[in-house]
Amino acid sequence: MGLGRELGKDADSSATVDSLLFNAPSVPLGVLGGTHGQGLEQTETTRLLSAAAYLRPDSTAEFRTWHKNERAKLKKKLTPEFVQKWLDKKQKAQKDAAADEVPEKSQPKVIIGHGYVRWVRNRVAAGRPVPAFGFELTPVIERCAAAEDLLYLRRAVMTLALLAGLACLRTTAAELAPVVAVAGLWAAFYLDRFLAHRRLVRMAGGSIETGTRARGLTRKSRRALTAVRQLKFGKVIPYVTEIRTGSPRYHFVGAGKVWYEAPIGIDVLPAQPKPENDDGPHSAVPGPRIPTGPEPAGVRRFTPDELLTHVVRELKRGAAPSPDFHPDNRLEAYGVAAISAERWKDITPELWTSLNVLAEHGAQAVGAERAPKVARRFLCARVISWDGELAASVFVGFAYEDHYLRVTVRPHVMNPLHPTLRGADGEATKSGWSWHRGAWLASAVDVALMFVRLLNPGKNHRRPELDKQKGPVSLREAYSTRYMDDMLQYDDARRYIEMMQRRIFDSVERFLEDHNVDTGSYVQQTTVILQNSGVINYGEMGSVQNQPGAVGSQMNAQPPPTGGKA
Repeated sequence: MGLGRELGKDADSSATVDSLLFNAPSVPLGVLGGTHGQGLEQTETTRLLSAAAYLRPDSTAEFRTWHKNERAKLKKKLTPEFVQKWLDKKQKAQKDAAADEVPEKSQPKVIIGHGYVRWVRNRVAAGRPVPAFGFELTPVIERCAAAEDLLYLRRAVMTLALLAGLACLRTTAAELAPVVAVAGLWAAFYLDRFLAHRRLVRMAGGSIETGTRARGLTRKSRRALTAVRQLKFGKVIPYVTEIRTGSPRYHFVGAGKVWYEAPIGIDVLPAQPKPENDDGPHSAVPGPRIPTGPEPAGVRRFTPDELLTHVVRELKRGAAPSPDFHPDNRLEAYGVAAISAERWKDITPELWTSLNVLAEHGAQAVGAERAPKVARRFLCARVISWDGELAASVFVGFAYEDHYLRVTVRPHVMNPLHPTLRGADGEATKSGWSWHRGAWLASAVDVALMFVRLLNPGKNHRRPELDKQKGPVSLREAYSTRYMDDMLQYDDARRYIEMMQRRIFDSVERFLEDHNVDTGSYVQQTTVILQNSGVINYGEMGSVQNQPGAVGSQMNAQPPPTGGKA
């Protein structure tokens, strides 16, 4: 099939294979407790997601936005009704005129600071977290738990400020009570920003200690932190159905944005003998026929789990390591158990154990979950680069029943981190009187916004925009950008997906050939997928069904002419 057909050759000896498996670099699967992370440097993504606990919002910009919106509402109320109708009609005409223009790529709204800490504790660390792709979840949760002491300290200083204001009411300086209370509130917010900035500076310098003392934590935080540290995860992943115009799209939560889906289906028939005058490998492709009796003679029996194990072994083996300049194999491959996100919160400890056995050993293993309507086994192949910011994954499902084999490929790509998190290093470099002046002003605005929120309690945003507040949530996905706008990162993502697809297809083809299965139809379908999988629009296939040669397209390539000039 072209590139990748030499994968695994010249490495037949067991010693060579073992050395390849041992030397292949791996990225932690997100297993908590440090079992997979020992001796490995934490990624930049892990550090930035941890730093979000010590970032503080730009209160000045937030106050300007609030003031602008309130002034617009007041102006709308004071405007006569007929004038407002004319303004609305004019605004609608302007929007229609600019409909053909490319809209600005707005990023989703996220929360940082104390709101981020509470959201991670209540949503990400609650129950069973989804697998972490490209970062380690344990130190992030530990850092968020450690950052809670700043919230308690701020609340303590605010309480003292209010008590001092009340004490002033009982003295001759009662008129100074509001001033004392407001000044104390300002000091509480400034102290919070000052201490958070100091810790952010230490994290920017490379210090990201994960040991968190138990004292000082709330009972809820201590329980969540203990459970997360002891929980093993990474092999069980939930999926959700995204309803779209035309057809649904299935998203593995935590793996990133879905690119496209590529199904392959073939009848398992014995390989046909080659004609004596034939030089091509698949010139004698049998016509479509469905077997009606027992399995055709000549085909060696196999199961989907055997096929998955073969592909995993081939992907881990990598290419022949004879050239000294051959790059390292960063591709990971392992089995996962996919379960619906609607069942995620109802997973019992017994079911969790059976799901992990299913992911690691297959449905026929002792203790594995065997109900296909509950969970099924998938192959997960992934490459992580850009220091954790780019995670390209391919999930492959194998189904074999009634002499019919179906291979379904679903690539996912993680978009870059949100710009707010990427600005953590810039915030850490600020120092001197300029930073203090900005913190003084921001603290004063924090006091004003505190009173605004007290008057409008229902308008507080306590979650990131991408969190729908139902089902399992991925911390990495909620704090990603909407688009992949870096050309180099986009090219790498395409290259990883194409490479993994090609090697998976080649490994499946070799497995079928070893079991004496005719691969003519399989090669035809994989060729179409590989030729059209590069048509991607910002990390997503654009109009897959309308691409010439795509699966299910009405514009498939025309067959070669039977006569006349080509």
